[in-house]
This record gives sequence, structure tokens and C-alpha cells, in this order.
Amino acid sequence: MGSYVQVGTSASQVSNLPLIGNLNLNLGANGYAVAQNTFGDLGLSLTFPLIDFGRGPQRQAAQAALAAARAEGSEQQRGSRFAITAAYLDLQVADALLPVWQQALQLSQTLQRDAGAIRRRGLAARIDTLQARTLVERDRAGLSEARSQQQVARSALARLLNLPAEQAVRARDPLLPAQPWPLGLDASLQRALAQRPLLEALAQQRQVQLQRQQEARAQMLPSVGLQLGAGYGGNSLNLPVLSGTAQASLGGVGSATASGSGSGSFSGGFYNWGGFIGLRQPLFDGGVSRESARLAGTLAKLRQLDLDQARQTIVQNVQTWYATHQAAGEQIRAAQAAVQAGEQAVRDAQLRYRAQVAPILEVLIAQRDLQAARSAGAIAIQRWNLSRAGLLREAGSPDPAAEPAAGCSSGRGGCGQRPLVRTAVPGPNG
Repeated sequence: MGSYVQVGTSASQVSNLPLIGNLNLNLGANGYAVAQNTFGDLGLSLTFPLIDFGRGPQRQAAQAALAAARAEGSEQQRGSRFAITAAYLDLQVADALLPVWQQALQLSQTLQRDAGAIRRRGLAARIDTLQARTLVERDRAGLSEARSQQQVARSALARLLNLPAEQAVRARDPLLPAQPWPLGLDASLQRALAQRPLLEALAQQRQVQLQRQQEARAQMLPSVGLQLGAGYGGNSLNLPVLSGTAQASLGGVGSATASGSGSGSFSGGFYNWGGFIGLRQPLFDGGVSRESARLAGTLAKLRQLDLDQARQTIVQNVQTWYATHQAAGEQIRAAQAAVQAGEQAVRDAQLRYRAQVAPILEVLIAQRDLQAARSAGAIAIQRWNLSRAGLLREAGSPDPAAEPAAGCSSGRGGCGQRPLVRTAVPGPNG
């Protein structure tokens, strides 16, 4: 704090001037004085709560909020990993379905040539060539759709990886079944409910509201605080004009006397320190603390409901992914057997049709069944891998050492793991 004041007076006597203090001026006849005072003070005050019933809940609420934020970050990492894995599996199955349609088109074109050759010898009706042509066009349409789905899957994965629009993405590995999920259903449920960051985040959010409820109730409780202070002040009084017969004195610090004209000055300083203990007892706050506590209690109940619903959702998801995983294993084995039988059936049907001992419908059915079996096999592998990724998201990794360390890089060489995808910038010809 600082101040400066200048006072000019011709009064016979002036005492206790504002912002100057105990200054006495005795001016004779026709006397005049000008007083200039400069004051500066520097101090420090510290307040420390000794008893504050709201400080503990406030600190615990902050700690719970920090823990909830960390748990939400872990849950977002799980969700992002699952989304990227699902998009990668979609790209893998799109890549796997492309050769399925290419093989189906080759078989249908072979059938069309056979039907044309047989009809030219007069051994087949025109409907055979028309049906073969219909099959070729259907397979061409399916191949075009498969290529479109491949581009869509590549774009979806690139968006999740936050890559530029001009940067292409291709799957690094072919679509193969991953290792089976090693845990049983009961163990998976137990692990999912015990080590799920989502549940931890909701529990910490509920704890935040409970602590805020306690903090609101503590607003009307007494508090005791200690305040300490110390400072130093300096004062300088200057009388540049002191005319006539005059005498000036400042609080016993000094005096000056002049006859005719003259000047005088005074200066000094002081320090002080002190401390006190204060008791604060709120009497009335208009019901703010009561309503704040009621609101926090209601929000805590809502967080509890969210926590219960999240547990039920996790149980449902684990049971769904586990059942899907078990069914996908059987579907993979069934599809493999169907592909083997379908390939043999197509060869036999082609030979029978060329020998004119079977109608073309038999070949059409055999080729359709083979194409469906190959597609079902690729989709079954994708469901197998996706269900395992879903169980990994819900229950976490069965082997903690297999999980990537927090904060490790996902680029080349990061954490010693192979990257999921490889990227390539298209050239001038795309």
C-alpha cells in the first residue's frame, strides 16, 4: 500500500491532517506552509484453517474425481482398441470375400463356356446358356459389391487411425482364426466385473457426489482459523514552504521552526506483526447448503443406478460374446467341411453336365452352395476373432503381460509389436 498527499494551509493551527497523521502547524501572522507526505507499507498475511469440516470432503472429492478421470481414460483406450480391431477385421473379411467372388466368377464363366459348347453340338437347350449367363452376371455384380465393401472398410479403418484422406490403408495379415479365448464363462464374468475401468469410473463419480454432499452440509458448521501477519511501513514528510513565524512538529518525531521563509522535513519507519485465532459460525445462507446437499445426494443415487446398469450390461455383453465365440468355432469347422464337399460337388456336377447325364441346374446349385460355404467360412472367422476382441474389451487380457504398456508407441518398433496395418500413399495412377 502507498499514498502521497500535499496540503497547503495558512491557518493558525492544523492538527491530524488526513493521510498525514498527527501534524501540528503553529503559523504566525501571515504565515503559510506546504506539507508533502509520502507513505509506503508492505505486509504479508497468512491464513491457515485449524478446524474446517468442509476441507476433508473437498479434498476427497478431488481425489475421487482424479481417479474417475483416469478410469475413464482407460475405458476409452479399451473402446478405441476394440473399434480399431473391429474395423481391421471388417477389412480382413472384405479382403477374404474378394477372392471368393473371383473364384465364383471363374467357375460360372467355365460353366458358360461348357453350356455354349454343348449347345453348339445341339445337345443342350438355349435355357442352359441363358442360365449360365445369368450366373455370370450375378457373380460379376457380387464381385463389384465386394470391391466396394473393401474400399469402404479401408476408409473406415483410416478414419479411426486419423490418417489423411489421400493415404491408403491395407490389411497386413490374411484373415485367420485367432487363439481361442482361454477363460470359461464364469471366470470371464468374474474378471469383467472385478477389473473393468468403466465400473471404477462410475464408482468414483458416485464417491465424488457423496463427498460434495458432505461438503455442502459442512458449510453451516463452525470453523476455526489462524491468521498471521507482519509488515513494515515508512513515512516521509517534507515542508518545502514554511513562511512567516511558524513551527511544525510531527507526532514527537521532530520539529522545525522558521522566521521569514524556510523548509523542513521528517522521516521514519515502523514494523508490526501479530496473529489471531478466529471462530466462524454461519447462521443462515438462504437454504443453499441444504439444497446443494440434496442435489448431490440425488446425483449420487443416479450414479449408483448407472453403476448397476453398467454391471448388467457387462454381464450381458460377456455372455453374448462368449456364446458367439463358441458358436463361431463350430461354424468355422462346418464351413471348412462344407467347402471341401462343395469343391468336390462342383467338380462332379461339371463332369456330369459335360457328359449330359445331369442338368445344368445341378451345376448351378453346386456352385451356389460352394460360394455360400466360402463366404460363410470367412464370416465365421471374422465372428470368431471379433467375439474374442469383445471378450478382451469386457474382461481385459487374460495374460497381463500380453497387454501393451501404457504410453507405448503404436508406430514402427513401438513396444516390440507388429503394427496392425500398413499404409501406402497412392502414386499418380492411384
